[in-house]
Formats: sequence, C-alpha cells, structure tokens
Amino acid sequence: MPATTVVPARGTAAVSRFVDTLASEATRRLRRSFLDEYLAWSATYLQRPAAKVTTRHLLDEENALAWLAAAQRGATRRRPGLGDPTARASVNSMAARTSSVNTFSRWCGHPLELTPPAPEFADRLTPREAHRTLRILSGDHPAGMLQATWERTVAVIALAIATGQGLSALHPLRLADLDLERRPMPRVRVAEQWYPIIDAVSRRALARWLATHQALTAGELKVLRGGDVEELWVTTAPGRPRAGQVAPPAGLPAAIRTLEASHRKLTALALGSPLLLEQFCAVDQDDDRAADARSA
Repeated sequence: MPATTVVPARGTAAVSRFVDTLASEATRRLRRSFLDEYLAWSATYLQRPAAKVTTRHLLDEENALAWLAAAQRGATRRRPGLGDPTARASVNSMAARTSSVNTFSRWCGHPLELTPPAPEFADRLTPREAHRTLRILSGDHPAGMLQATWERTVAVIALAIATGQGLSALHPLRLADLDLERRPMPRVRVAEQWYPIIDAVSRRALARWLATHQALTAGELKVLRGGDVEELWVTTAPGRPRAGQVAPPAGLPAAIRTLEASHRKLTALALGSPLLLEQFCAVDQDDDRAADARSA
C-alpha cells in the first residue's frame, strides 16, 4: 500500500477502496465476493450492523480465523451445494478466501499472512474424452433445463474445448469474436488470439446458439438496449423483479455466475455428477490410449 493511502475506518468503505485498486475485473469480482461475505459474517458474529463493522474488526486474526472456520463448515454458503444445502466449502474456495483476506490486510498495512490450504485441481479430460463428452451433452436436451439454456451451455463447453480457456476468458466474448463463416475453417478470438474450431459437433453447437441468440435479442429488446446486443452470452429467461421494478427480459448480457450455474446443472443432469468447465480444457498431451483403457 502506498504511504499516502489512508485506510477508511469503516469496513465496507475500506473493502470498496481496496477492490478499486485491483486491475483485473475477474480479481475484483472474486475479492469483493469473499470480502463482502466476511463483512456480513462479521456483522452477525459481532452482533452489530454491517455499517458498524470496522477495518480493525476485519484485521483481527482471531476474527478472520473464525470466519474461515465457519466458511469451511458451509455456514456462510449463499447457494445450496449439489445435494446438500450445507455442504462444506471446497478447498479451492477456502484458498481464495484466505488469499482475499491476506491481500486486503497487506493493503491495509497490517498483513495477517494466514496459511491457505493447498489448492486442488480437478483431473482434466484428454481431448478425446472432452470431445466424446461434448457429443453426449450436445446430442440430447435434458428434461428440467430450458432448451435455450442447454444450447448456450453446450456452446460454452465447445469453446472451452477449442481454446483451452476457462470462463474468465470466455465470458467477455462478443459476437464479433466468433467467425463461423470463415473458410477453410471457423475460428474464435479469445484475448486477441484466434483459435480454430475444428470439429463439426462444436460448429453445429455454436451455430445453434447463434440462431437462438438472434431470436432472444431481436425485436423490443433491441429498442430497449438502443441497438444490437453484442455480447455472445445472454440470458435465456426473464429475470426476477427487484425493488418494485419490472423484471428484466431475456436476452440481456449473462453474468459469469449464470454461466457457471448452468454448466453445473447440465453436467449433473446429463452425466450424473457435475464436471468443472476447466476439466474440458484438455491437458497438453493427449494420451488417447489411456483414455481408451479407462472407457473399456
């Protein structure tokens, strides 16, 4: 933290100022999510309004450790886990929580240096496994999921396989980044780099989503937005009305958490258990013989 930086005494103000210093949108979103959780938990734990939680409370090591312990038990969970509404937090989310409070405390000039758990990485599919799974997922619309949501989710998986990139890189894509008409081979641009879209299953899945995207964003929505919706990933159903306002229509830009939730649901419905999107980002070497042996 620069010597001229003054840390606000109020916890909410300090967190906001800290988050604003971060360069990456994905990092800002992650840090704010966990620090807001810490603030809300501290308000309950200390039996005071959130506005009365101070920076001193957030930098208290015993307080931070108690929050991390509660989070690990699943006590701070905001969305139900698959099959268990109070499931324990994953090792990776606990590592991100610890990193968030450590980084914030260093910015405040009072480093806590709490020890994070070692992160765990899900086993990635080989390219052959990933393409086989994509064929399964793209072949049948599962009951219990909107048709358009299924089409969008399969398209996201197709681009993860084609590019090896996860949601943080794929979420910002715009329609102009996807060039399915290019010959001899369609391509997609992620972070200024073009990737070929080689297999026919992926091309069909992406073309299907583009047609649905056009249907969702046509007509009145174009008037509402004052022009075309340029984002590649849009919502597939109307949102919920908030604070007396009219519910937002389908076809608006989709949040990254919306894409994450749809991915979990599709893989759980179609495969019996959820896969992470990162598992479709294939390993460097394709050991197809090992893949065949596992599927035999």
